[in-house]
Amino acid sequence: MPVVDTVVPKGVPDRCPNDKQPCFGTTFRRYGKPTKHVRDVHVHSVRAQRWQCTTCGYVWRVYPQGITRRQQSLHLQALSVFYWLLGMSLGAVTDGLAALGCPLGRTTVHDNLQQSGTTARRKLRDRLRGKAKVRVVAADCTHVTEQGEDKVLIQATDAQTGVTLEITPVHAEDEHTVTRYIQRIAKLTGCQAIVTDDADVFSETESGLPDKAAADAAGVLHQVCQQHVVPNTLTLLSEIAEQMENLPPQMQLAHGLSVAQAFDDLASLEDIILARAPGRQRQLDDLSRRYQSAPVPEKGRKASPWYRLRLLTLDLTEDWSRLTLTDVYRTATGERLVPPTNNVSERGIGLNIKERYRTMRGYKSTMSLRRYPALTAYLRENNGAECFSALFAD
Repeated sequence: MPVVDTVVPKGVPDRCPNDKQPCFGTTFRRYGKPTKHVRDVHVHSVRAQRWQCTTCGYVWRVYPQGITRRQQSLHLQALSVFYWLLGMSLGAVTDGLAALGCPLGRTTVHDNLQQSGTTARRKLRDRLRGKAKVRVVAADCTHVTEQGEDKVLIQATDAQTGVTLEITPVHAEDEHTVTRYIQRIAKLTGCQAIVTDDADVFSETESGLPDKAAADAAGVLHQVCQQHVVPNTLTLLSEIAEQMENLPPQMQLAHGLSVAQAFDDLASLEDIILARAPGRQRQLDDLSRRYQSAPVPEKGRKASPWYRLRLLTLDLTEDWSRLTLTDVYRTATGERLVPPTNNVSERGIGLNIKERYRTMRGYKSTMSLRRYPALTAYLRENNGAECFSALFAD
């Protein structure tokens, strides 16, 4: 927490802070030491030093460390924000501060949160626009409610360090919106690859970014989270195998298709998806060509196992490079640069957004939706009293 001092720093100001008219005065005189009453857990009043510029006559005050023009000390402001981040409601924060002898209204606590959230979001944005190079970006979407309406948030994270790059709401989780966002992040960070959840390979999976088109449009390499793809693919293989075991004996098969061959191919696909070796691309191409002749099911009829194998092998063939980028994109010494999963995004969303959000009944405004997750991310990634002091320095 910020430290509150009772003594004004010694020394004469080096410039005139008059912001109403330009002044280049360099000589000042002391103009009294008035008492200022403050709200703080330990300090209740301090002496400020007033100075007057001998050139323009401007008078201003210099306060001790941890004291500003506001009645609250920086320590108390930071304490109110800290209590809220622990999961306490605005009312609970006011009750907790009142027990310490520092009563604050809910509106005051809310203003502290808004001020600190605005500063935290600006600091994240400045860091993102500061041309800090990021080699691999992890991105993911999550949903929250704002006054009862569903809202989509995108979080971008440095996949190698876990540092939050940006948390921002978007209009929708459609291909156009996400493609524009990925293009923007790729341009700002200069990244060479992105890691995302799977979106359109397996329709049975949990919905994620329409990220394949986005990665291609941004001109970057793309790694799909293996933890999303592998379990769902294995489940799909077991469903196809069960469907084949229950086929009617009189079922007509297309030329070149057989039950025995399909069972062998299912075993091969299971081995391929478990190994995830880049060199299996040719084998997948052969399997995809084998099932190209599988007939499309008639309207209202369930797809045959051969047609499901046709779709599966086609998807795996097209996206195999996205599943195995982690084994291809390495340093000269063989060090892995791209993580195989998108756990860094999932973990960041849980800590920055969901951990505090689960104790709320939804966000009340879009401004809160922009500020609060950024505030949580900034404080989580920056330790020490300096980070709190920086939030209220303005």
